Amino acid sequence: MIPAKTVVLTFDDAVKSHRTFVGPMLRELGFQATFFVTHRWMGDTANFMNWNDIAELHQMGFEIGNHTWSHAGSSTALAASRLAGEIALVEHQLRQVKVPRPTSFAWPGNGFGPEAVRVLREVGIRLARRGGMPEVEYGRATVGPAYVAGRRHRLLIPTTGDSYPNWTANHFRDVISRAVEGQAVVLQFHGVPDVAHPWVHTPPDLFRQYMQALKEGGYRVVALRDLEPYAAEPADPLLDYRHPLRPDTTLPVEVAQTRQRLDYWRSVAAAHGFTREELSRLTGIEETGRTPPVSPSSVLPYPGVRHPRTGFLDGAVSPQRGTKASVFLPWDPSSYIVVDLPEAIISSKGIHFLAHTHIPTIWDNEHQYIANSDWIESGRGLKNEWRLPDGVTFGAVIQPVDGGADMELWLRNGSAETLSRLRAQVCVMLKGARGFDAQSNGNKQLAAPRAVAASQGRSISIEWEPCHRVWANPPCPCMHSDPSFPDCAPGERVRAAGRLRMS
Repeated sequence: MIPAKTVVLTFDDAVKSHRTFVGPMLRELGFQATFFVTHRWMGDTANFMNWNDIAELHQMGFEIGNHTWSHAGSSTALAASRLAGEIALVEHQLRQVKVPRPTSFAWPGNGFGPEAVRVLREVGIRLARRGGMPEVEYGRATVGPAYVAGRRHRLLIPTTGDSYPNWTANHFRDVISRAVEGQAVVLQFHGVPDVAHPWVHTPPDLFRQYMQALKEGGYRVVALRDLEPYAAEPADPLLDYRHPLRPDTTLPVEVAQTRQRLDYWRSVAAAHGFTREELSRLTGIEETGRTPPVSPSSVLPYPGVRHPRTGFLDGAVSPQRGTKASVFLPWDPSSYIVVDLPEAIISSKGIHFLAHTHIPTIWDNEHQYIANSDWIESGRGLKNEWRLPDGVTFGAVIQPVDGGADMELWLRNGSAETLSRLRAQVCVMLKGARGFDAQSNGNKQLAAPRAVAASQGRSISIEWEPCHRVWANPPCPCMHSDPSFPDCAPGERVRAAGRLRMS
């Protein structure tokens, strides 16, 4: 049972004052706390922390929690489809400064929904704090629900007190008085002070009074992680609730694209041997029947849902299907490789495009999301085209030939700057190719421009001209022949040609 006088301190948004004022005060008082961090406002270096500041809070003994990369709401199905990537980007940056992977999460804007709760389970979040809504009105100095483990789900822990500028010391004492045996009071603060977001500002002098009241009252002041021994998963009615309630019923991008050509994607999934459960995830509909596969073809779009890698999955969160084409083995039509065309576009400016979430791209740092763009059928093959926010466009073509496929990758520079040291990553994933799926480089020959995987007298090879480098990653397992491009001035177009062969 939760001991009496248990108070959880949480701080949102990575405000600079968390490091300069709050952390030192809490350490002096011997209090624990959780700081929920986001990249969203880090460009404002005067008012928000950087990753090194956050690492210093960790070194001071405080818990660092995840508040998503962009502080985007998670109440809709569309938003939930991006949540795993939002969490992964924060985790990546924390790893760079030696902060452990967070297991606690705070819902951005205090919004939540059933699809997003499922994502938190899948990515390993143990505890998640919401706001006081829908029980209490946002912005008012009211007392929200306390956390009672047998009533509240561990991923929907309510805020008992959300600090606003209109709080008083008397109201604070009223909030913490709810910390009786069996329930915890959860406090939510933002900046102390919060210059950039004054509507959630807490005056430092008043905050000092709050903390002194906790100290003098003998309260047990803990981080969210300290609720883990008491946390449970009861049938919380809010598990099926969406806050805020929105008329927006927008589907995740790939589900919406599937619905536009439902019979086609059902047939493509059948060719890949999808289970009924995988098919239901693809369509967003409970599938009960069987669909015959599409007419035989050696090249098909990869339908997504099923991760094309075996391992190193945290290096490819939320893979987008619009760059991934399946090429079926001529001698085993139930087996296929997945070629990511392209997996990445890189220049001296940074990563322009990544076909999954792993390392922040130029556009991640600008909080601009690049939505999936599906393949288009072109003759017996496929073509795609993507446009980036700066006007750069790129695309690919893959056409089946006897014993494999021919490929082209092109880029047109619609930006105002020359792109130099321009290159791409093209990944051949071998998980679905029976006999080639060992997580090892022992079955591969890597000599530029060609990467070759061998099995029982047969081989799969890829080569590009011009070639930047050849390499392989055993955990995936995958192999690369990565093309390079000449410098590309504004208005120019560059291309590279590739060959995939199976014999």
